Amino acid sequence: MLIDKLGSGPIIGIDINNRRFSYAVLNNGEIVERGVVDPRDLIRIIKRVRPIAIAIDNIGEILELSPGVIKRLGRLPFSVYLIQVTRVNPNTEESVEALVNKYFGVGINKLDPDATAEYLARLCAMGVGSIVKVYEPETRIIIKASISTTPGGMSRNRFERNIAHRIKYLAKEVKEKLEKSGIDYDMFITPESEGLRSVVFIAYADRPTVRSVIKPRKSMDVKLIIESVPSDSIKFVSLTETESVEVGGAVGDRKLIVGIDPGIVTGLAILDMNGNVLALHSGKNLSRRHVLRIIYQYGTPVLIAVDTAKPSEYARKLAAMVGAVLYYPERDLSVSEKSEIALKVAREQGVTIKNPHIRDALAAAYKSYIQLKPKLDRVEEEVRRSIARVIDEAKALVIRGIPVRQAVDEASKKVEVRPRQDEVKVIQQERCECECDRLRSEYEGVIKALNAEIERLNKLYAEAKNKIEELLNNYDIEARKDQLVRALSARIEMLEGDLEKYRRKIEELEVNLRRFVEGFMDYIRGNKYVLIRYNETIDLNLISRISNAIPVMTLGELMNMGIDKLINTGVNSVILVDVGDKNMLRPIWKRGLRAIPLGYVYNGAITEVMFIEKSVINNAMESLSKEFLSEIDEDYLRRIINEYRRLRSLGP
Repeated sequence: MLIDKLGSGPIIGIDINNRRFSYAVLNNGEIVERGVVDPRDLIRIIKRVRPIAIAIDNIGEILELSPGVIKRLGRLPFSVYLIQVTRVNPNTEESVEALVNKYFGVGINKLDPDATAEYLARLCAMGVGSIVKVYEPETRIIIKASISTTPGGMSRNRFERNIAHRIKYLAKEVKEKLEKSGIDYDMFITPESEGLRSVVFIAYADRPTVRSVIKPRKSMDVKLIIESVPSDSIKFVSLTETESVEVGGAVGDRKLIVGIDPGIVTGLAILDMNGNVLALHSGKNLSRRHVLRIIYQYGTPVLIAVDTAKPSEYARKLAAMVGAVLYYPERDLSVSEKSEIALKVAREQGVTIKNPHIRDALAAAYKSYIQLKPKLDRVEEEVRRSIARVIDEAKALVIRGIPVRQAVDEASKKVEVRPRQDEVKVIQQERCECECDRLRSEYEGVIKALNAEIERLNKLYAEAKNKIEELLNNYDIEARKDQLVRALSARIEMLEGDLEKYRRKIEELEVNLRRFVEGFMDYIRGNKYVLIRYNETIDLNLISRISNAIPVMTLGELMNMGIDKLINTGVNSVILVDVGDKNMLRPIWKRGLRAIPLGYVYNGAITEVMFIEKSVINNAMESLSKEFLSEIDEDYLRRIINEYRRLRSLGP
């Protein structure tokens, strides 16, 4: 029994400390560890200590501060009891301070979180408190992708298909193990464009039982999670009681017609025997026990209805659990039929249809009610007629002097509910029975043949489906091969274009390099000048020290630098790239700098270094020198004369 195990521990007592938890670990009557941690670190400590129980003072506070703690406890690889110490029994609650005073004789008005955690652990070890039932006796098994497949790329579809195949394989393995172990389950599949996105099993067994059959796992692409299913409500159980499962009790003795649309999102419609809608509900991954808890709030189900000609295993098991009749139509109800039925009910009864799952469940329930309504009306009519006969008979007995209650009881025993005689016609009963036997025999033969044909067609359908999947996979592979070939061809074509462009560039560079080498050799031999394109990083003193070197610059660069500065560095010649009118050079020549327009000596592209024949440069210089320096400079002559006259006027 649990209460006998608590004395030795280990037990972890916890209490809320601001937004964190104070904790104390009690083992064999001694506190071996204590501290204040975040909720995530608390789970790590629980995994490390593996306690028998966790002692708390208020489950509501924990759910308010960190509901994720309860969810993570439901995934632990071992079982741990959650015990609320302040619940001295399931119906009585006392404060921690009162319990400390009662069991330890310590009078404290208010305990701090650290002390509360320690006392909770010690009180729990003494058998004080009640077990908190926060989980259903069900286990959820989740198989899904470990990483997101949302980002695009050429390999996205292939990656999704691989994950879908892995999920499908694991789901098949889990299904086989559950069936082999005799564990009842429901399976919910979430489809995606490329296959499966996730599969959820609801196993009707506790987590330790399921983990003994199936182990959690996590790979690079897929993970399998096993967790307890949180309960809708909190229940308290005494430490001395054995655990029990509460299914729920019906409200009064009201009989219900229930429409169900099972799936990832399950739709539920609850009607009374007069076709009135009592409740509409939908939820994700609803277990059958969860559905029954909802139904039992309104009454007892006598009929479970679906909208498909072939009921799902979920619906069959749900009907079997409560001994209800399973209704299904001769053919699947179309969307238009279901919408018409749901719209009619919504208009007449003022209910709201929130989603297609509720619509389908309501359509199934109301369709079954409409089909059964003639029989139900006849039952009501016969019962009303029988009640009238009971009243008349009871009145006659009262007139004879019998007490009222006794008269009613005797009249009720005498009157039976039976159909009207005028509606019962028996014609050649023996012949009818023979005819029925013959027809039954013929129909059974037809049904057997049809079942055999259905089985054959199902087999053909399965084979055709497998073949189509194989062809689609092969087609997909071939299509992707073609797509890859086209992509690679386009890439090759682009690379070939780049290759041709770089080849021409290399050829051009080779030609330029060859010309440069030839020009440089002629320069070494003294046959050419070297023209160096000026920029701010070039030292003019270096150019002046190079033999037969002439800088190349713009007129603006020359003006910014200054003619005198250039001459002072030892440079007496310059090539100007942006001078078209040679007359602009006259003042420069007069100041002693031999400036030559580039067009006089070179017509090619301007590069950093150019080699020009000496004869070309010399001829240009000689031509410009004759033009600019041989002419009489009138201004210069006038300045000489004026200077001579000024000196004469000063006298000896």
